[in-house]
Amino acid sequence: MNSALLYENIELPQGRTVKSAYYQFTPEQRCDIAPHFHMMFEVMLFVKGAGKIFLDGVEFPIEDGTLLYLPSLSVHEMVMEDGEQEFFLLQFEPQVMDELSLGYTAQDMPSAVCRLQENMLQRLSMMLHWCCEVNTNSDQLLIRNRVLQLLLIQIEKIVIQEDAADVSRSTGLGRLEPVLKYFQDSSKLSLTLDQAADLCGISRSHFSRLFHATLNTRYQDFLLKRKLQHAVQLLSTSKLRIADIAFQCEFSDSAHFCSKFKRVFGVTPQAFRKATVDNL
Repeated sequence: MNSALLYENIELPQGRTVKSAYYQFTPEQRCDIAPHFHMMFEVMLFVKGAGKIFLDGVEFPIEDGTLLYLPSLSVHEMVMEDGEQEFFLLQFEPQVMDELSLGYTAQDMPSAVCRLQENMLQRLSMMLHWCCEVNTNSDQLLIRNRVLQLLLIQIEKIVIQEDAADVSRSTGLGRLEPVLKYFQDSSKLSLTLDQAADLCGISRSHFSRLFHATLNTRYQDFLLKRKLQHAVQLLSTSKLRIADIAFQCEFSDSAHFCSKFKRVFGVTPQAFRKATVDNL
């Protein structure tokens, strides 16, 4: 199983506002990510890799030294070419900017893509390595926060003051924001098509077309992935039985849950749980 599933489908652990990770994939483990969005913010730094990323429907190349900044609700999809991949992923909640007293909010910065010079690539890589090393060590959180502060200040300068490509937010995304904010609560897994359309103040047919055009997925498929995302969280962080997870994720029975899970992720829930444990 490609461990990319882990970092793109698991929410931040309860009680934590920041998560950093370092990934290396061989050509056989090529990391492709389907279209999705997060309520959290993301920074991705590609030390090595080639491919393309779609940000709110706009295509950009990925190459060695590419830096991505993804605000909350930024719809993104990643398709990589064959070859080795080495990258960092930093995910954080919006309040982190306030906690670090940076003088601006994460939402002030637009989605952005740029290729770093070698010296800047090395500088940011070193900072991200430090963040990864103290990621779970509570005794070093003060150090982590200081490094994170310096890192985000540097990224802010790159995104706002230099030649990063600014990705304009989709107007469709703005119309869908009431529904996306509704699902910001991770415990909310369902909302009927009629309810979603009413929440956005448009007809159900208009909502369906807009949702598909903006997120490149049907609303019913989004709901399924929402339930499966919650299932991934439970599989990775709890010892609940598969049947209990199916019930909590609002599937009719465990067989239906297992069938849908394997169709989307390519593995059974049991295999996913085992792979998650092996990767921890």
